[in-house]
Amino acid sequence: MKPPKSQPPHDTLQAALRSAFSLDARRLVVLTALVLAMIQARSVVLYTLKNHVQLPRTRAIRYQRLLRFVQFQLPDGVFTRFALSFHPAGKVDLILDRTNWKLGQQDVNILLLSAVWNGFALPLMWTLLPHGGSSSQVIRNALMERFLQFCPVERIGGLLADREFIGKDWFAYLDQHGIAPCIRLPARTTLGSSRFPIWAAFKKLEPGEVRFYHRAIKVYGVSLRVAATKNSAGETLYLAYRGRAKKNLDRYAQRWQTKNLHAALKTRGFNLEDTGLTRAERVSTLLSVVAIAFIWACVTGAMQAIKQPIPLKKHGHHAVSVFRLGLDHLQDLLAHPSPTSWQELADLMPRGKG
Repeated sequence: MKPPKSQPPHDTLQAALRSAFSLDARRLVVLTALVLAMIQARSVVLYTLKNHVQLPRTRAIRYQRLLRFVQFQLPDGVFTRFALSFHPAGKVDLILDRTNWKLGQQDVNILLLSAVWNGFALPLMWTLLPHGGSSSQVIRNALMERFLQFCPVERIGGLLADREFIGKDWFAYLDQHGIAPCIRLPARTTLGSSRFPIWAAFKKLEPGEVRFYHRAIKVYGVSLRVAATKNSAGETLYLAYRGRAKKNLDRYAQRWQTKNLHAALKTRGFNLEDTGLTRAERVSTLLSVVAIAFIWACVTGAMQAIKQPIPLKKHGHHAVSVFRLGLDHLQDLLAHPSPTSWQELADLMPRGKG
């Protein structure tokens, strides 16, 4: 049922999130207030957000409520199901990547599983690494096992990843679970039983040329196809995949969407790196809230772009991203409260499909 026109955005957002996030009433109130405050302030700093959240009492008490909320861990899979409900029906192409920063001497290092989605990566599930640098096989396996509890393997189209995510055990894990890799390989990767380096199989590549090995061959113990191409800057991409080379090279190109996601969460959107939080469970809860705001902005931007197409610049790129268009529009509506803006916000609420 459509909410009344006089209903404020906090109430309509709370109603929209209630079905997806089965939290007790007090936590749902804080979650809702945080999402709205992050959009208004474009910040994740709790000390700043205490001045924006629509919560009662003094600033000090509001700040304490925010601190208590981020100490609470959302039930596993709740956000994942919510995010997947915004993905179109059909196969999901997963992207595995990391984003990290330092707070003083402390590393904040997030192993993030997302999906190709409308020019951005759709965040799905993550793990906070207890160190800087790359993830271990055990941690990757654990993240995938958690995800597979909420998304059947039959729905996964494949997994895109950079050359950090390689190794015999990792490739064997993907193969055992029927997940097709589309993974960039380092030039040092060896192929087949004779273990010759992949660079030797693709010598003298010309810029723009695409070349593939004539048959499937063992890559980290798994039988896969391999291809290579060189860009205009002279950088060579070596790719391990299943299926056709052209299709997989096009799919791998979608991995850049995760960089757009990182930028939206950080410098071009919510400034995630400014948080003073470093404890894994607190960063994870905060990231869930930011991701809800990110999805809402993207969905809003897509709706706005249908009404008024985004102009192109001379170089062919859009003048503003769908995410930024949506974030600007939501922020403007929240900054100018009126029955009309409240009704439009109610129509734009991020309601998952189940």
